[in-house]
Amino acid sequence: MGSFSLVSAATRRLEGKVALITGGASGVGESTARIFSKHGAKVVIADIQDELGHSICKELNPQSSSFVHCDVTKETEVENAVNHAVSKYGKLDIMFNNAGTAGAAKLNILDTTKAEFEQVVSVNLLGAYGIFR
Repeated sequence: MGSFSLVSAATRRLEGKVALITGGASGVGESTARIFSKHGAKVVIADIQDELGHSICKELNPQSSSFVHCDVTKETEVENAVNHAVSKYGKLDIMFNNAGTAGAAKLNILDTTKAEFEQVVSVNLLGAYGIFR
């Protein structure tokens, strides 16, 4: 009986929380959005993959999930995502910075252009910085 109440408490630990998940339309971010939703959180998926993001929100509870387009390399879009979460759900408890990119798969780094490298750095490094400002 004691373990049942622990399991129950664990599955409800996100109830009433609001989570913003960058990169939430696919991969680890999508899985996180699904688990957070299952555990009672309201989820805002922030991603550049609009179609996928909207599709996941339709699969989750539409009253407790929403999508906002967000390129983490653009501070105004990150700010808009935060404002969206607060305006829709009244608060923001969890920011999960999951957005990331590996860039184009190249066998040799010498085949990578400077612009491609800068995009990876912008998303993975500067994007993380921008989320926590």
